[in-house]
Amino acid sequence: MFGDLSAGSGLNALTRDEDFTRGFLERHQDQLLFGSDCSDPDGSGPKCQGSQTIAVIRRLAANRTIERKLLHGNAQKMLKL
Repeated sequence: MFGDLSAGSGLNALTRDEDFTRGFLERHQDQLLFGSDCSDPDGSGPKCQGSQTIAVIRRLAANRTIERKLLHGNAQKMLKL
């Protein structure tokens, strides 16, 4: 089973308690992924949830290996790409 980190609920969960989130991402690094069907035409900026979530994942992931798993590796594994 995989957990999706996208949308407002994902962003809220990631930023609610950043110390907890760091450990959570490390413990569940093989079951979490970021996926978005964001319709934001800019795809960036302070109001874009996808951009904000990616920034939080990059900031709170313990290392680049975990970051890569969350941002694309786990999705590739799940979708068998």
